[in-house]
Amino acid sequence: MTSGYATAVRELNGGKRLHDVVYMHSTLIRLQTPIVRELIDEAARLAKVTEDDFSIARISQNRPEVALLDYPDFFDDPFPALRTSWLIDLTTQRASRRDFGDQENPLILHRKELMLDDRHAEHTKFAALTTDLEDFGAFDFPANLIGRQLYWQQALRNLGIRVEGHKVVVIDSDSAVPRRGLADKNVARHRTAISRRRLSSPMQALSRWGFINTEATVLDYGCGRGDDVRALREAGVVATGWDPHFAPNEPVETSDIVNLGFVLNVIENQTDRTATLRRAFALARNVLSVAVMVPGDGREGRGDAYADGVLTNKGTFQRYFAPTELREYVSSVLGRDSVTVGPGLVFVFRRDEEEQAFLALRQRSSIRSFDSVDAETSRRERISQTRALLYERHQELLDTFWATVLELGRLPEAWEFERWGDIVTVFGNARRAFAALPFPNRDADLARSAGRRSGDLLVYLALNVFERRRSAVTVPASVQRDMKCFFGSQKAANERARASLFESGAADPIIAAATGAAAEGLGVLATKDGDYTFHASLLQQQPTALRILVGCAERLEPMPADVHLVKVHGTGNRVSYLSFDDFDARPLPMLKQRMIVDLRRQRVEEVPIKAGGERRVLLGKARLMRPDAPGRDRQERFDEVLRLRGVLLQEGLGPSARTLAHRLAQAGVGPRNQNTAANGPDQ
Repeated sequence: MTSGYATAVRELNGGKRLHDVVYMHSTLIRLQTPIVRELIDEAARLAKVTEDDFSIARISQNRPEVALLDYPDFFDDPFPALRTSWLIDLTTQRASRRDFGDQENPLILHRKELMLDDRHAEHTKFAALTTDLEDFGAFDFPANLIGRQLYWQQALRNLGIRVEGHKVVVIDSDSAVPRRGLADKNVARHRTAISRRRLSSPMQALSRWGFINTEATVLDYGCGRGDDVRALREAGVVATGWDPHFAPNEPVETSDIVNLGFVLNVIENQTDRTATLRRAFALARNVLSVAVMVPGDGREGRGDAYADGVLTNKGTFQRYFAPTELREYVSSVLGRDSVTVGPGLVFVFRRDEEEQAFLALRQRSSIRSFDSVDAETSRRERISQTRALLYERHQELLDTFWATVLELGRLPEAWEFERWGDIVTVFGNARRAFAALPFPNRDADLARSAGRRSGDLLVYLALNVFERRRSAVTVPASVQRDMKCFFGSQKAANERARASLFESGAADPIIAAATGAAAEGLGVLATKDGDYTFHASLLQQQPTALRILVGCAERLEPMPADVHLVKVHGTGNRVSYLSFDDFDARPLPMLKQRMIVDLRRQRVEEVPIKAGGERRVLLGKARLMRPDAPGRDRQERFDEVLRLRGVLLQEGLGPSARTLAHRLAQAGVGPRNQNTAANGPDQ
């Protein structure tokens, strides 16, 4: 930068400063020092224009470069469009011209008052418009988008307003939310922000489902103290955060993933709450995560009733969302079905195909039970001698191909296997590659995988029907292929899913499915009432009818993260979630929480838990543990002792802790090991 240009930049007085440039209207340029006016005159001479040809000068502060911009309707249009620009490089003394007059979505100006002198006759009018737009949050949208005319007009419509002349006009009172005066002075929203040592639950869910990775951008909208953002950045994720109190000056840009975590529940004004939700979704390219507080532990009753929530003694507001309320609220505001991921947590997808891809992925069960791809020694023991040489030459390719086949439950299409070209080069097609696999149990394993995948597909399609999802008309290509492969056609698959949904609501099919699952060791079936209980982590391994039934229950009440056991009642229309104190550590854990989802009556009941020795105890825990759970063998020995002593007369929820202690004493079982699973009980 030449010394003369640097001096001119230092003498710039006023103007709109954005990044490394300064915008000035021609009327403000006339009020600058002579060296600044000479700089603009030199730029105009090189561009071969006069002062009448442009209205704005854009002056770079880092390099000798000036742009002269023509906004012909600067004073009449509240957001004038750029018609022509001249870019002048003062070092090379070259100028280039560009016309924008024929663009459908031209560049526009905001905050015009900043480019004028404070004493200009139009300054007050322009500044008032900017203030009103700021109050409605119009500038919270990404600058690179609202700098274009069509995007800006859409942003205003999203906010429920339009601009006539230089005045804001409300066109949708439910959406339009001026910020001034909305937040009660007694409500300190920022005090609800907490410090975290680990990712928040919505961020953990986004990560667990594969949305957060080093290739995706993440915006934490309402980031509080910013602990999530710092943790993500340390993991190599491109993450930003904005918060009106802790990070008001951070950029707010469109991102692949937007997290609105525990924000809506601290906003006391319903209209402001709705507007915040809409702004957050407008910033999400792929998916928005919304998390709120839900009732529990009596917290919702602490504080004074205020608006539609409570006001705490700290001056903070809390709104607790009841089961299904968050999903219904978010869907009604955004016009898109939300997906319940957990209690008080939903995802909202920008496009139907992404929503359906997630729903299909969520129903995929594990393939780790197939031993065909487990250990190297096990695999080599099954290698056919006639195919050994071919397999050894292409072992890595065939192993990768076989893993994909097992995952899909069928042969992949070209677009479903990254190394398709290698398959074609070596074997010609997928069928020949499959024939080259030397595993004796190959066909049986594929049949098992196909059964698993078709079951996953039925659960996914049935829940689409149950929830009446609008996005169901757009299913991913891989799902379309599954439907045709496993059921013959999409129509046949959907008809089968409807039939499966109907069957899951009847007692006989549920009891039949539970009987089969219990025989496989996946849970415990009570012979008296037909209730079937299983460990929550084994849900995906249960029969299709049971998975559909539990999926319907989760639509009414998402399964809490701390649930240990799920009970499907023999009537076929109720599902219970059961949580215990120290389930993994105690051989006789006590019931902590029980929720019953009544599908027929469409209601959720939280069963009161008695205190102290009246709390009920779980008996026969071994059969309700995962097969690979640590300490299961010790638990089995413990349960067997209780059976021999005549104490374990049932499996599942037993008597109260006090009653059980009396029975144990009568049976001669000492107390030392009743609450540990180390070595079994005293004898």
